[in-house]
Amino acid sequence: MSLLNRKSLALLVAAGLIAVTPLALHAAQPPANAPAAETAAPAEAPAADAAAVELDPLLAGADINRGVVVYGSKGGNCVSCHGWDGNGLGKNPRSEGAAALLRESGLDAQGFIEIISCGIPGTPMPYHDASAYKDDRCYGMTKADFEEGQMPHKGKSLKKEDIISLVAYIQTHIQGKPKATYEDCAFYFGASAEKACAFLKK
Repeated sequence: MSLLNRKSLALLVAAGLIAVTPLALHAAQPPANAPAAETAAPAEAPAADAAAVELDPLLAGADINRGVVVYGSKGGNCVSCHGWDGNGLGKNPRSEGAAALLRESGLDAQGFIEIISCGIPGTPMPYHDASAYKDDRCYGMTKADFEEGQMPHKGKSLKKEDIISLVAYIQTHIQGKPKATYEDCAFYFGASAEKACAFLKK
């Protein structure tokens, strides 16, 4: 396949992934007393009953409690763009409050794994696979195939098992769920929930 065709294919794939991942393009902001997601991290999440949820076979061996940590600032730092509840209103200036709304995402497990591993070209979504773009595992492209400013930037490197656990957490506790509740907040923030989630008790 020619370089031009590979670039076109990769951009089509990325565009398709973006299309099924709605963006929060409204200017709404979280309440003034909402938790500071960038600095808060789940200290000790309550045990998640993974057995009660049917996971995609691609997520076999996932540890949902580990996924909570990876989602937070001590892991892949997804929270900084997507917000603790997946509402897309994280405070990272790269996303400008317009990251994907994970609660409304139509991605399947494979789609999440690919985007987390490879990022999305031409957007602020970083890649977390340390080998991404060193070979053509991501969209059939390497670093040399990108025009300036189009290659995803590098996020914190995550192990395959951490990516799987992260996707399991997103799919069981965020994706397809209604507006976040106190219980959702408490699961994410763990030991610091009493203070971090107090605004949801009002």
